[in-house]
Amino acid sequence: MEDIGKYIGITHKYAGADFDKCDCFGLVQLFYKEHGWSQSFDDGKPYPTEDEYAQPKYWRRLYEYLLRNFTEVDYKDLSFGDVVVFEINGCIHLGIYLEYGKLLAMEVPAVEGESKSTIYHRGMWTQCFKYGFRRNDA
Repeated sequence: MEDIGKYIGITHKYAGADFDKCDCFGLVQLFYKEHGWSQSFDDGKPYPTEDEYAQPKYWRRLYEYLLRNFTEVDYKDLSFGDVVVFEINGCIHLGIYLEYGKLLAMEVPAVEGESKSTIYHRGMWTQCFKYGFRRNDA
């Protein structure tokens, strides 16, 4: 597995997508960009406001985008770089599957300016797993 240390400790900021600050969606975008994977995650619609971000309507939009542009995979079939959707206390979060049960994600609950990106081990996130998606060019 590659050294993913540069992705650990990034501070949470809504709509951020770089090594300085990002949210869970931005962390996925950053990871894909850094790996040269062409997925833009742009569905042609405006990025949701912070209030809209937590609404089921936005997550339905993201799920539909993932279904159109990725292949859905079960958690037992995940491989490096797959997008993982998980739910904790009614809130949807995204992460990137690394290997050996490890998931790169923002700390939850996400608190802007305080939460950091981290690695979760299988025991934490598998009980909250909702969907896994693999890029079509993998």
